Parts: sequence; structure tokens; C-alpha cells
Amino acid sequence: MKRFKAKKRRKKIKLLKFIVVLIIGYISFSYSINYLFNNKLKKKVTNQVLINYLLKSSTNDLIKTQDNSLFNLNTSNLLLKTSLNNIKLDDNAVFIDDYNEDTIVTKYFEDPNKYVVNRPIIYIYNSHQLEEYSNSNVAMYEATPNVLMASYILKEKLNELNLPTIVEETDISQLLHTNNWSYNYSYEASRMLVQSAIENNSTLMYFIDLHRDSLSKDRTTLTVNNVSYAKVLFVIGTDHENYTKNLELAHKISDMINTKINQLSKGVIEKGGQGVNGIYNQDLNSNSLLIEIGGPENTIDEVTNTLSVIADVLYELIKGDL
Repeated sequence: MKRFKAKKRRKKIKLLKFIVVLIIGYISFSYSINYLFNNKLKKKVTNQVLINYLLKSSTNDLIKTQDNSLFNLNTSNLLLKTSLNNIKLDDNAVFIDDYNEDTIVTKYFEDPNKYVVNRPIIYIYNSHQLEEYSNSNVAMYEATPNVLMASYILKEKLNELNLPTIVEETDISQLLHTNNWSYNYSYEASRMLVQSAIENNSTLMYFIDLHRDSLSKDRTTLTVNNVSYAKVLFVIGTDHENYTKNLELAHKISDMINTKINQLSKGVIEKGGQGVNGIYNQDLNSNSLLIEIGGPENTIDEVTNTLSVIADVLYELIKGDL
């Protein structure tokens, strides 16, 4: 009898071991498949791919779905018309120029839609090329949205409207390192590029330095009819003789933006005096702008919604000059 019970106990132990091994094997297999699947997606959805998804969407309202499919793009009317209220500069409008090499998490990447633009009239660049946006809705992918991505998207939208536009593609971080400059010299580095663009493109008329601010999302986001936008802020340097023309242009575009989406633009900030740049390369042309779009907590789809509005405004502003 004892022998029989011992044998039965051994069988139970073997069965238990088998079940444990089976469970461990299943967990390991599931983890491996999940790891490989997610890494396959990460390779698939890069910054370049994300740009084209956003451009093909009619709404740019990007949502990560529960079933891990790439993207679900809902349809809605982007350019919602609202009446213009006379508003002063938003109390929350603060330009925090805190670009710091230690805070950079994104990387430089090339334009995914390269083509020759004949006789460009708009030049877009980023003195702080890698200022990032939130990747909260694309975190499972390899995409890391930043202002360089915003520049490529705006370029596409403007060219679709027959406003010939180019984006500065030089890697500014590399340019700084080559010259042994710290990130405090970002505007000096971008100035070299703007001057080169002017020399090589005599048709250029407008110069846009795209940035993003450093405020919290509640101060950089506007929601209208369930569509979220990254707020806009214009920064004009006053430490040069011709700043008034840039200032006039910034106010005009800001008002036009608010005609389309009331309070989307927080207005225009004038910067000058000790302790600030005060020029921002705007002395090189009277149609020069520094535009802050959103903050670090805004998603790239919110930014893209705003870029659509800006593109339409620029078209209305410039079309008479073409």
C-alpha cells in the first residue's frame, strides 16, 4: 500500500512539473511573439511613415487603436469657421526658449518626400530642430515627433496649395558639433543656413523658423467641436532696425488664424534687450517669422491640425502676390 501511494505521489509530482514547464513555455513563447511583433511594427512605423499617414488623412486626428493596427483616422472638418473676437495677447502666452542638449530625445531624419521645388517662395527651417512633441499616441512605434516633422508636413501642405516651399534639411546638431559650438549657438548656426538659402534661391519671399514652446498642455491646446489644435504663438525680435515690418506681418497672420479658429493664436510677443536673442535672424528679411506651435505635451496630430490652418492662412495671404 505504501509503495502504491509513493508511486501515485511521484506521478502527481511529474504531472505538476509538466504543467509548470508547459506554463513557462507558453509565457516565453507569447513574450517572444509579442516582442517580435512589436519590433516589426516599430521598424514599420517610423517618422517618415508617420508623416505620410498624417498627410493622407483628411483629419489628422490620430488615435492608437486597441487591436494594435497602425492607425485609425477619423473624419472631421478641420477648418471650423468661427467669428473673430477682438482679443489681446493670451495671458498664458510665454515664450520659453529653453532648448537644452541634455533634454533632447528625438533624432534628425530626412524628408520622406524629396523632390525639386522650382522657384521656391517660402523657406522653413528650425533653429531648434529636435524640439520634441509627445509620442503618447505613437509610443509603441519607432516614431518620435518633433518640429522637424512639423516642417516637412507644412511644406507638403503649402506645395499642395501651389505655394512653392522648401525645408532646410541640414542637420543643425551636426553643424554645431562640427564647429565645436554649444547649443547656445543654434541661432548662429541657422543664420548661416538662412543666408545660404537666400544666396541660392533668389525667389524666396517668406522665412519661417518653426519651434514649439515649453508650457503645459492646458496652456498650449485648444479644442473646438471635438477637434484638438496646438496653439500658435508668434515671436518677433526687436533688436534690429527693420523689426516693425516683421511685427506687422506676424500680427496680420495671427489675426487671420483667429478668424478661422478663434483664439488658436495666442498673439505676438516682442523680445529684445539684455538676456535674450532679440533678432532671431529676422533682420535678414522683412517677411521673417518665428512661430511656436504647441508644447512638449501636444501630439503630432494636434500640431498637424494647426498646420492645416496655417497653410490655408498663408495661401490667402500670399496668393495675390503670385
